[in-house]
Amino acid sequence: MITQRGVAVPDDMATALNADAEGLKAFEALRPDDQRVYVDWITKSNSKAERAERLTGLGEHVRAYHRRPAEEHGSPHPLVDY
Repeated sequence: MITQRGVAVPDDMATALNADAEGLKAFEALRPDDQRVYVDWITKSNSKAERAERLTGLGEHVRAYHRRPAEEHGSPHPLVDY
């Protein structure tokens, strides 16, 4: 699957997103760099079991995602709370 913003999504991830309409809607609303973070999170799983677990909770993670203020302006260094 290729998102509307041009990010390639693996087949199993696309299946998980398509099974969760709200999760898919939230994923499509993300910026391309944020979509790629999720693709990397899924593809860099250490085992098949870990990947399956991540895919199971993907929609929930995407729906709960919020950019942090430092990330809104493209800063590679998120704010640190002391």
